[in-house]
Amino acid sequence: MKIFRQDNILLSGQWKMLPDKDNIYNYNEVSGLERINKINKNTKVPVNWELAGLHNYNGTVWFIKKFDAETSKKLVVLLFKGIDYFSDVWLNDNYLGSHEGYFQHFSYDVSGIIKKKDNLLVVKVISPFEEPGSVWPLKKNLIKGIFNHHDCRPGGWSPQHGQDKNTGGIWNDVILNYRNNVFIESIKISSEINYAKNIAAVKTDLFYLSNLDTPKKDIIKIEIISSSGNKIKLDIPVQLQPGNNKLSLVIEIADPELWWTWDLGEPSLYKMSLSGKLIEKYTFSFGIRDVKLDDKKVFYLNNKRLFLRGTNIIPEQFLSTLGNKRIAQQVKMIKEANINIIRMHAHINRSEYYDECDKSGILVWQDFPLQWTYNNSIEFQENAVKQIKDMVRQYFNHPSIAFWCCHNEPGEQIKSLDPLLYSAVLSEDDTRIIRLASNYEEHPYDGWYWGSMEHFVSLPMGPMVTEFGAQGLPEVKSLKKFIPFKKLWKPDWDFWKYHNFQYDQTFLIAQIEKGKTIGDFVYNSQAYQSDLLKTAIDFYRRGKYDKVTALFQFMFIDCWPSITWSVVDYFGSPKKAYYTLQKAFQPVYVSVKVRQKKYLPGSKLNLDLWIINDLHKEFKNCTINFSLKGKELNEIKIDKIDKDSVRYISWENLQVYLPVNLKPAKYELNIKLNSLNLLSVNSYEIDIVEMK
Repeated sequence: MKIFRQDNILLSGQWKMLPDKDNIYNYNEVSGLERINKINKNTKVPVNWELAGLHNYNGTVWFIKKFDAETSKKLVVLLFKGIDYFSDVWLNDNYLGSHEGYFQHFSYDVSGIIKKKDNLLVVKVISPFEEPGSVWPLKKNLIKGIFNHHDCRPGGWSPQHGQDKNTGGIWNDVILNYRNNVFIESIKISSEINYAKNIAAVKTDLFYLSNLDTPKKDIIKIEIISSSGNKIKLDIPVQLQPGNNKLSLVIEIADPELWWTWDLGEPSLYKMSLSGKLIEKYTFSFGIRDVKLDDKKVFYLNNKRLFLRGTNIIPEQFLSTLGNKRIAQQVKMIKEANINIIRMHAHINRSEYYDECDKSGILVWQDFPLQWTYNNSIEFQENAVKQIKDMVRQYFNHPSIAFWCCHNEPGEQIKSLDPLLYSAVLSEDDTRIIRLASNYEEHPYDGWYWGSMEHFVSLPMGPMVTEFGAQGLPEVKSLKKFIPFKKLWKPDWDFWKYHNFQYDQTFLIAQIEKGKTIGDFVYNSQAYQSDLLKTAIDFYRRGKYDKVTALFQFMFIDCWPSITWSVVDYFGSPKKAYYTLQKAFQPVYVSVKVRQKKYLPGSKLNLDLWIINDLHKEFKNCTINFSLKGKELNEIKIDKIDKDSVRYISWENLQVYLPVNLKPAKYELNIKLNSLNLLSVNSYEIDIVEMK
């Protein structure tokens, strides 16, 4: 949900910045230094301080802002949309309070403190170093998920470098909000759909702060506009209370326009405006939909089954740099890869990302930012419970979010910490699917950490496969942007390891050939990654609903210049595996089991087909066309393809022959599934040989 306001002041731009690694300053000293202009280091806010020149800095930084303000309005609220990680805030020598957590929005009533001229805002930010061995990585205290510990962040697992490039800072907007009487702090919208009557009951909870001395009556004028332009107008009498309070409104919407994923329908969003004599106009968006898992872990959206074709994503290491344009580009690439759900992997992103998923019809599996194991203390558990509730409240209104997941790969903490988190989420939201964890038993890394890609024939670790994949090198042009030539070829493996490359898995398990040039190595690496994903997805999709209900490839894009499991590198260049994912995740897909790769001219093709239809649409009078070098070999007719189905065609029933005059060479065999229009394409390579 996005709230649009005009009477706000954005405190972005130039701030003073004072690093305090040894904690030698206190507030009086910092504010005094500012008043006599002795702080000469400036930075633009929002910013993660690594990007402000504080390289590999852990500890304390003071941020100071002087500004003028409006004083004609009675109620003024100072809102912070994201500080990493601890903060203390002063305004005009008044201590406002402290906060812990990197993702939360939090605010202070500064009505009696704000001045027209020369306001002084001081924010002390601490993002500390966790002691390797005794604390990091197994007993962490900071609830930062992948921003503090992960295979894909700078330094990876290294005890020496695994906390490099700290994400500390005021990374999101700081806003002064002006109101006359009422400031709406948050809005929670839930809906219940009566399918029999085709009615949705929409409950809107307004959490507000007022400066009223006594309760006062008001009439809230509401206008709701659907995606198609239908309007509802209501006047609702209410009584507003002094201080912090909640106001609940229930509205019935007939013939609701439901929010769907892009492959099942339209991601319809409603826009609601509300205002009153005491409440200034607010406009925000919401969606109407419901989600559930059945006993076999089959996912349903608005009572329709949906096979989840997903990916894991960490869009960026430094959230201050993730602008709307880049978010839109990423989500566009996700949709074009035929993905209908993303797993926001072990972190919480900025709200604009969820807004884009709402608009684009992409579901979200939302992880809480816990990655591997943490402190077992009661104090940590209480902190985690508080922060997971903050997550649910802050992102509740996004229709794209279908899952809350409490922990990634928690090990034994799935028995101690995670049940507490599960209960905390349930107390805030009983409308979504809640998972204790995404644990190791859902992460089949066959062909990378063990075994071979052929092991996917057994459909390991279903029915919800939440990670699988292999690393693939970025293209040479991208590698040259972050690996100096002398370290690129011949490779400096320690430098590569810092950028997340895994030597053992690449050469000893996957057995990828290095080749004679860096171009060879990139080709071989990307080819292996592509083959593994195709192999795994083909096997899994053939077992749709029987043994597998959801797939989440690991992972979509690099969050910094690195070498990971991504199918798109940090600079936005797709790897070969991106196009593999795009093809293997087609909503209607012809999966091919290649029984034979080498043929004599004139031979019968030896293969099996599975026609997989994830759409709730039946297709009649279908044909499968086989062609080689643009020449059609044969056409097979199929009476119909049932909606949301899998249909198997064995090699015995495929009468497709190769031309007798083919010359020995490698050929691409193209397969097209048609109804009235082209439904699906696939291809694979065959070798034509001569008889000796």
